[in-house]
Amino acid sequence: MPNPVAGGRTAAPKHEVLAKLPFIDEASPELRHALTEAAAVVRLRAGEYFLREGDSCAHFAVVASGKMRVFKLGENGHEITLYHVGAGEACPLNVSCILSDSPVPAMACVEEDVEAVVVPAATFRSWIAEHESLRTFVFRMLAGRLTEVMSLVEEVAFRRMDQRLASRLAELFESEAAGGAIETTHAELAANLGTAREVVSRLLKEFERLGAIQLQRGRIVLRNLAELRSLGADGTAT
Repeated sequence: MPNPVAGGRTAAPKHEVLAKLPFIDEASPELRHALTEAAAVVRLRAGEYFLREGDSCAHFAVVASGKMRVFKLGENGHEITLYHVGAGEACPLNVSCILSDSPVPAMACVEEDVEAVVVPAATFRSWIAEHESLRTFVFRMLAGRLTEVMSLVEEVAFRRMDQRLASRLAELFESEAAGGAIETTHAELAANLGTAREVVSRLLKEFERLGAIQLQRGRIVLRNLAELRSLGADGTAT
């Protein structure tokens, strides 16, 4: 893993960022003091990588703001998104690789500018053995991500691609930031769903024919959310 302290840009003030950590309220005075002394606050820009497959993990990180996408890259060049890491969250692969001292099996790329708290891997291993609040945060995070990845496996194995794409679009349109249109490309959707861009393009054109969406360059406009939800439920686009 690239050194995020060297690769990022230092953010300040540190105490305000540390206050955003989800376990800080339950942390002992000793852990709070240790964080103040040992932790660094860094920024990574959209498009930068936090983890690359095959790297070792030199640091443990908790995202204070922004978002990262964790994905697996296949031999055929296709990507599939495993999960996202947002504010107040840590990356399970980051934790797993530190605790097992093994290489990273996937990639983590910054989607929205990230501000994160990082500590050296050896320090994290020491803290997780000593501080219950940190252990609880990590174990809850791992349990939640395991459930999320199991749901992804079930979706990929048993659900048709047209249903998955329609459901993903409905989810994006229903987000507060959408405003009736989403800025995305066919390639980005394909990477998130683990399929080929050509498959996504074909299905999007069919969704447009059915009146659910309108395709524009670099964006998709919502026309009928009920129709899109229906496509996600029964997958009638063929």
